[in-house]
Amino acid sequence: MNTQPADYLEIAIAAERWIDQHRHTTDHGVIWSVAAEVPSKKFHNLYSGAAGVAIFYLELHQATGNACYLDVAAAAGREIIHQLETTEHLPCAPAGGWGGYLFALGEIGKAAGESSFTEMAAHCAQRQRDQASSIGDGIGWVQEMPYAKLTGFNGERELYDVAEGAAGASLSWLYAHEQELHPQALDWAKLAADRLLQVAEPAEGGLRWQLMDDIPWPFDAPNFAHGTAGVAYFLARMFEHTQDDRYWQAAVAGAKHVQAMSVAQSSGHLVPHILNDGRPDRFYLGYCHGPAGTARLFYLLSKISADDTWAQWGHGLDQGLVAQGAPEKRGRGFWNNISQCCCDAGIGDHAISMWRASQDDFYLDLAQRVAKGLIGQSKSGAQGESNDTRCWPQAEHRSQPDFIQTQTGYMQGAAGVGSFFIHLATSLEGSPVKIDFPESPFRRLGND
Repeated sequence: MNTQPADYLEIAIAAERWIDQHRHTTDHGVIWSVAAEVPSKKFHNLYSGAAGVAIFYLELHQATGNACYLDVAAAAGREIIHQLETTEHLPCAPAGGWGGYLFALGEIGKAAGESSFTEMAAHCAQRQRDQASSIGDGIGWVQEMPYAKLTGFNGERELYDVAEGAAGASLSWLYAHEQELHPQALDWAKLAADRLLQVAEPAEGGLRWQLMDDIPWPFDAPNFAHGTAGVAYFLARMFEHTQDDRYWQAAVAGAKHVQAMSVAQSSGHLVPHILNDGRPDRFYLGYCHGPAGTARLFYLLSKISADDTWAQWGHGLDQGLVAQGAPEKRGRGFWNNISQCCCDAGIGDHAISMWRASQDDFYLDLAQRVAKGLIGQSKSGAQGESNDTRCWPQAEHRSQPDFIQTQTGYMQGAAGVGSFFIHLATSLEGSPVKIDFPESPFRRLGND
C-alpha cells in the first residue's frame, strides 16, 4: 500500500462528513448523536460527546485552514457552556467530568479567541475543587463507584486513578496551570498529590495504587488509565512542576512495581491487564491498560532524568505489542474495537508521537500498519449516507463483543480515528497537528 499524506488526510475529512450527518443544531450551538444506532442519545463530555468531537474539528482546522471547522468547534463549545451553566455536580473523572470540559474549552478558547470559553474553563477548574474533600494529608474525591453496570457493585469509594479519579482530575489542573486558566490550580494539584502519596501501598518492586479505596472486586491493575502507571505518571509531572523529591521517589517506585509485574514476550515484554492473586490474566494492547498508555510513564521518566534506560524499557512494551501480532492480529486484549481508548487509534497515535520523538522507523511502520488496518475496517457509503464518508462499527467493551455501534466520539468513535489520520498525515508532511490531552507527555513536542 503506497498511501500518501493527502490520502490519510482525506480519510479524516471523510470521517468528518460522516460525523456531520449526525450533528444536531440546538438553540445554543451544536451537538452530535453518540452513535448512528441511537440518534436521540447525545452527550456533551470529552470521552464520547461534543467536547471530544470539538477537539477533532480544531485539529481539522489546524490541518486544512478551513475556518468552517473552527466555526463548528466553537458552536459545540457554546452548547457545552450552556449545559455547564446549569450543572451542579459532575464526577472527577476527566473524560466525563469537569476536567475534560476544562481542557476542551481551554483549547476552543485558544483557537477561537473568545474569552467566554476560557472563563468557563476556569469555572470548571473551580467546580472540580469545590467538589473535592479534605482527606488525610490533602484532598480527594469520594464518589459512586464506576462501572456498576459491568461489575454489579455499588456504593461510594475514594478514587485514585487517571481515568476516574484524583490523578486524572489533577492532570487537568496542571493543564489549567500551564495555560494560566486558574491561579490556584497548581496548589490544588499539590494537595491531591500529597493525598496520593499517603495512600500508596508497598508492592513487589516498589509502590502501587489501586483504582479506588477498598476495591470490592479483583482488579489489581498495574497499567496506566486505571492503575499504578497512571498515578506514578501524575506524580512525575508534579515533580516537574515543583521539584519536590517526594513526588519523584514515588513515581520511580511506581514504575519499578510496573516493571516487576511485566512478563517477557518473544520480543520485549508486556504488563498484564490485571493480576488475579498475583498472576496475569490477559494483556491489553491499547491506551487504557496497554503499552500505548503505560509507555508514557517511562518516556516521561526518561525525559526528566535524562536516563535512556527508562525509554528503552518503554520501547520494550511496544516490542511486546508487536510480538503479540498487533495490529493485524486480534485477541483477548485487542478486540473488535478501533478507538483511541482501547485499540487501534490509540496505538497509532502513540506510535506517531514516539516516531516524532525518537525518529525510530519501528514506530512509523507501526503507525502505517495501524492506518492500513483502520482503512480496511472502515465502512463507506452506508445505507442512506453518501459514499464519500468513513465510519467504524465497533464493540466498545471487550466483555460485550457482539454489542456493535458506530460511534462519533473521540475516545470511542470516528472523531478519535480521524484525529489519528490527521496526526499521521501532517507528521509525514513535517508539520504535525495533534492536540494532546493533559495526560500526554508529548505536549512537550510543541505541536499544539
